Amino acid sequence: MVSNEDVIEWYRQRFNKPVLFSKKQIPVTIDTSLSTGRYVWASEAGAEIMEEYFQKFDVDPAGFDFYKYWPVETFILFALCTSGADDDEPQPLTLQMLAESARAGKWLYD
Repeated sequence: MVSNEDVIEWYRQRFNKPVLFSKKQIPVTIDTSLSTGRYVWASEAGAEIMEEYFQKFDVDPAGFDFYKYWPVETFILFALCTSGADDDEPQPLTLQMLAESARAGKWLYD
């Protein structure tokens, strides 16, 4: 069975590289969010992380809504010329969610 520590360790080894110039790693806990908070991944990196996650932990991705966590960003000029509505806010995608879904073998949150 996949533990919380398995997911945290996979994430640390694969994606928690030292920050440029400081050589420090970002603190990682089971509550770390990939899509919200202080250290947010760009959608391209998010797609890579999630693709590897589904394969590594053999999780069925059916029902996973990538754009819930990384909404499409509106081009700034378009936003200024239209209603000025802001982009959708991303929902948190935490390592806890990844661990729980890995234990279930399917995505549990969408």
